[in-house]
Amino acid sequence: MGRHRHAALAGLLSLAACSRSSPPNAAARTEVEAGSPGAVTIGRTRAPLRPRAPGAATAASSTSKDPPLDAAAPVLPPAALTETYFKHYGINPTIDTEEESISSFALDVDTASYTLARAYLDRGEMPEESAIRVEEFLNAIDYRYPLPEREDFALYTDLVPSPHRSGYYVLHVGLRAREVAGKDRAPANLVFVVDVSSSMALDARLRLVQDALASLTSRLGPRDRLALVSYGSTAEIVLEPTAGDRTDVILAAIDKLAPAGSTDVDAGLRLGYELATKGMIDGGINRVLLFSDGVVTSGPKAAEELLDHVAEAAQRGVNISTLGVGVDNYDDVLLEQLADRGNGNYEYLDRLGEAERVLVRNLTGTLQVIARDAKLQLEFDAASVARYRLLGYENRGLSSDAFASENTDAGEIGPGHAVTALYELQFRGEPTAPFGRLRLRYRQPHTGLAREVIQPLAMRPDPSAPGSDATRCALVVAALAEKLRGSYWVRDLPWRQIQEWYLALDEAWRGRTEIAELGHLIDTAARIDRRLPVPDRDVAGSQLDFDRMPVLQ
Repeated sequence: MGRHRHAALAGLLSLAACSRSSPPNAAARTEVEAGSPGAVTIGRTRAPLRPRAPGAATAASSTSKDPPLDAAAPVLPPAALTETYFKHYGINPTIDTEEESISSFALDVDTASYTLARAYLDRGEMPEESAIRVEEFLNAIDYRYPLPEREDFALYTDLVPSPHRSGYYVLHVGLRAREVAGKDRAPANLVFVVDVSSSMALDARLRLVQDALASLTSRLGPRDRLALVSYGSTAEIVLEPTAGDRTDVILAAIDKLAPAGSTDVDAGLRLGYELATKGMIDGGINRVLLFSDGVVTSGPKAAEELLDHVAEAAQRGVNISTLGVGVDNYDDVLLEQLADRGNGNYEYLDRLGEAERVLVRNLTGTLQVIARDAKLQLEFDAASVARYRLLGYENRGLSSDAFASENTDAGEIGPGHAVTALYELQFRGEPTAPFGRLRLRYRQPHTGLAREVIQPLAMRPDPSAPGSDATRCALVVAALAEKLRGSYWVRDLPWRQIQEWYLALDEAWRGRTEIAELGHLIDTAARIDRRLPVPDRDVAGSQLDFDRMPVLQ
């Protein structure tokens, strides 16, 4: 079965997810974008401004021999200040290994989807289903994977019975990158590009950005260089490249920023990249950091030229980090695509604490790169594994040829970063060991040399295996994400069951701040979720169950 047919199947499941929502507001509309032949995909959802509440190979499979297709850049029309843009990438199907036994995807360390959903729930609103990316929920939590002893990465695997899918197991795959001490961080050439358009006045967005920049500045030193560009109706240099230890000068420039005008992100980014290119540090960190709500109200009507410019700059060694703010009139699509094309990362800042996590405590991981074009592949033994499903990574899928190619643009991993993936597996009786193998491929950032790590999947399925604390926590996180995005695969899973799984976590884990917050988000979603269930007949007329998937001819 080829990549296009699996993309179509993922599209059918995304249709099921969308159709389970309550009747949409008349002001909201969904655009269906043309995809590859036979593909069914859901386009960006434009969500109306809401008042605050009171108080394509899919990543599921990759044995297709079709040439790898470049992800199409979204066409982004000028957005009204009352519109929010998200894109639904479908939901991975369950795959029969006799049809496809290899699953490949580009690694992703973004966490924006989780913090954006948190912002919605904190307001007492359900997040848009198309805003939920399971992998970004999984990667937002620290599962305390062990650090590598000498290598670039340490791999972690666990196998436990699925808590809700009878006859299935969950394979937990985690990897942790080596750390780099702050004193050993490479010198940085940074350019802050800050949106100061009128939309940034809403909800004190610009003030949050200014506080975030001030926090980051405290971590810079004399070897670093920092410049500041603002853009509204026009772009201007607020601070020329300045030594990182000139804190008073930098803070004074940050304090001058004030919201006004429309949004010409193209002009702002081009000026920022011009400064970053002029100040290139050989062997150092060269990065543009874009702070914005993503809303484009002037400049080019389409994003292709801007995305191409960002991609070309990445080839020259200047990467990007996109940091979003705001809930309403927010463009998730543009900010994610800029980070993907610019060899960077995408974060969402809903509060100062999140900004400090990304830009202070994890500064080296945010800025420096230890692995380029990182990608993961799992090959299952069809004699042992009957079916599998990858949770998330729908927009990160790679064909087998793309995985093997050293020219494939994949994910960038920074020091200390961790990546998590979960697979649901159905075995054929008592499997042989190993039942598959895991392959990690990446390039070293300075030499460009390709590295590959291969590890057999030799665990024995044990129906009584309790799983590690990390695995049980990851299952809760994934269930929250799947439930929020209306996944077909959890259509019969009630919120109270997810709450029970959370309460069954070890007390020491639940005592951690981020895990306690996870429980709060689950309780909030359970309380306010008023979506309607979707019957099987809504899935394009197909009767789907957990074990038998239709074969698309």
